Amino acid sequence: MIMYMIITTWIILVYPNTTVHAKCNITSDMLGYKVAQCKDQGLTSVPINLPPDIKKLDLSYNRLTRLGANSFHRYKYLEHLILDNNLMNFLGAKAFIGLSLLRLLSMVRNQLNVSTSYQPGVFESLQNLSALDISRNMNTSNYSDKYNIPVGELCNLRELSMDLVLNATFGEQFKKLHNLQTLRFDYCYVDMLYNETFLDMPVTIKEFHMTTCKHFVVVESGVLIPFPHLKVLNLTNSDIHLKQALSILHPFQNKSMDAILFRGLTRGDFNHGLSTVILTPETMKCILTICIKTLDVSDNEIISVEKGSFSFKYPECFENVMVSANSFSLDNWAFDFFPLLRHMTNIKMFDFSYFPLRFKNAIFLDVVIENNHTTIQRLEDRHRLDRINITIMIPKQIQFIRITHLMGRHDLSEIQAFNSSLRHFEVSYFETDDFPIFTFGGFNSLEHLDLSGIRSDITIGAGKIPLLIHLKTLILKETKLYNILETKTSILSFCPNIRNLDISYNYMWKINSLGKLPYLKHLNLSHNLLDTVPDVVTMFDSLTELDLSHNQLTTIQIKIRNWIDTQHNKIGTFKLYLSNNPLICSCDTKTFLRWILTTKVNLDKNGNYSCWVSSIKTINYTRNVAEDFHHYFVDCDTTVWIKLGISLLVSVLSSLICITLLYNFRWRIIFFFFRNFRRFAEKGLELTFDYDVYVSYSDDCISFVKELQKKVEDDWGFKICFEDRDFVVGESIATERASFIHRCRHVIFLVSPSIVENEWTRFEIERAKYEKFSKNLQKIVVITRDIPLDDIRRIFHYLERCTFNSMASRTRGSTNGLAKATTLVLLMFF
Repeated sequence: MIMYMIITTWIILVYPNTTVHAKCNITSDMLGYKVAQCKDQGLTSVPINLPPDIKKLDLSYNRLTRLGANSFHRYKYLEHLILDNNLMNFLGAKAFIGLSLLRLLSMVRNQLNVSTSYQPGVFESLQNLSALDISRNMNTSNYSDKYNIPVGELCNLRELSMDLVLNATFGEQFKKLHNLQTLRFDYCYVDMLYNETFLDMPVTIKEFHMTTCKHFVVVESGVLIPFPHLKVLNLTNSDIHLKQALSILHPFQNKSMDAILFRGLTRGDFNHGLSTVILTPETMKCILTICIKTLDVSDNEIISVEKGSFSFKYPECFENVMVSANSFSLDNWAFDFFPLLRHMTNIKMFDFSYFPLRFKNAIFLDVVIENNHTTIQRLEDRHRLDRINITIMIPKQIQFIRITHLMGRHDLSEIQAFNSSLRHFEVSYFETDDFPIFTFGGFNSLEHLDLSGIRSDITIGAGKIPLLIHLKTLILKETKLYNILETKTSILSFCPNIRNLDISYNYMWKINSLGKLPYLKHLNLSHNLLDTVPDVVTMFDSLTELDLSHNQLTTIQIKIRNWIDTQHNKIGTFKLYLSNNPLICSCDTKTFLRWILTTKVNLDKNGNYSCWVSSIKTINYTRNVAEDFHHYFVDCDTTVWIKLGISLLVSVLSSLICITLLYNFRWRIIFFFFRNFRRFAEKGLELTFDYDVYVSYSDDCISFVKELQKKVEDDWGFKICFEDRDFVVGESIATERASFIHRCRHVIFLVSPSIVENEWTRFEIERAKYEKFSKNLQKIVVITRDIPLDDIRRIFHYLERCTFNSMASRTRGSTNGLAKATTLVLLMFF
């Protein structure tokens, strides 16, 4: 008990407009009135602990069997009481005492017998009741002839809904319902309606509804005479037969009626001569003189309309006309009705749909007898009859037209509208090879256009639709749109301001472009063959709803997901439909699965779709897989780490290779940049050199020079000039030496004991001195061998900034000597 009080207190605190009493939810409606919802609680009696000030009480779908005295005395403020779908079979005399404010009482689908279940005085307290619904209480065991329902106590009743029993006798109490205007018989077993059947009903009835009555055989023509002020006659889906229904209209000739609803009356009954319908001026004579606002004769097995059958006396009265789902041809109908349509100056809605007139291009069998031989030949029904081109002029005031599901040869060549008020136009599912041209002259306000079921290449692809700047909704289902999307990118240029576009059921596997649709909000791409979301959807900045259900999507690419989230954040809402796609749950789609759980976008099926789980090769739900992803894909992270390890290994190996190459070729790389930088600097100083270094040597140093040349030129990339290779034979030795020293950046002197005997060495020293003083020569290096440096300094004392070094003696080997010499040469270049 304590726990129950705690839970109840918590509910009241969290939901201040909802309280729980005796298994009932107490809420407040838009006007602030309290409403008690006690549906489907298993109650066997009326609860007594509800707030006394409730205005509406719903006790439907419980187990109430009878209502005794004072059942509702506590709830004197009740205005609506609903007792539908219980087991009630008895109402006590004082069952509703105290409910003086009650305005609506509904007891649909109980077991209340019209003869025995209602006690006298049961409705005496309900002085303000305006609507009583006690229909759907009859079953095969409670047939009765006499109505013992004390409705005479309901002086203010305006609407009464009840059952119509076999051989009904209503009684004098019904005549006291002086304010009754609407009478409904929603369920009945009656099979004959006589002229006297409704004589006990008040003459104030304006609406008479007798629907879904399935056992009629005979209806006398004067059955509606007791209702002289009738404005609405609704016989929808009752087996009366259209011929009988037309005959009972004779009391209303030359009168006006708001609605005659005769949809679905005709059911074939050959035993009584009631079969298909042929409309003639004779059968239509009663209705032709009535001023009718709404006429519905759909689904009545009308197979023919004779000329003059629609010659209405007051065509200007029509506002809504529905003739769908019949079987008559356009021949006489067109000549009669379409001229009449021009005189319907107040028409707002016209429905001419579901007409299987005849198959187009039928193939017949001809019997041919030649030379006493009988043969059968196929003859196509083409050009058998000359076609009559029909132009339909839409009345200016009409607002709704539906012409859909027509099969056979059609002669409509043009549909014209000038300064039209037409807002809704359905011209769909034509079995035709020649679609009519739409001509809209002057102002047009068309907002809804449905061209479904007709090949798009003969409608929008053929340019038969004019510019419709006010169009908001365009439906192109089953139009084979892929035929023109491949070649045309601006097929929707005729409707630049649409908000809703439905191109479902078109077997499209890709969409390259739909043109510029800046105001598009709802796009339906369902029932196609898309395996990826087309990028074209990201071009619609105003889109708030996208239907991708029933396609071939296995996932949604990240670009589309990011765009959808952006749309949701920008606009505040976004609806996405993904049901019935072959989604895949795998390591590759894990980001998509997590997105389904975390996104704020409104998903159909609450984002819980079936998907193929690749790891266990079975079907599960995306929410289950996403919430326990590691259980289904335990190897996903292992694969990631393996990929990461391989990436790191490749990176380390690549780095080691790069470092090794850089180390081994470091001097070549350094010298490459050095040479290019030096050439750039020398170009600015207008200096040009053909060689990097000139080598002066004696005959005992030739082998050393060759080793030095190999190191400097092959390994470092510098160019050496020395006598034995570069001097031109036959030229003056002095000129050659002077010229080559001038063309070199640096000079190396290899000084050995034989220098005393080499006169050209002295010449080269003099020439180097000259080039040094003229600032053409950059560096001079002196490398000695087996001669003391002090002696050599006396020879080169007049040369400033010379670099001296001594090579190792021959007894120590040539390798160390070459190493020191090359090191010195390397320093020279820097």
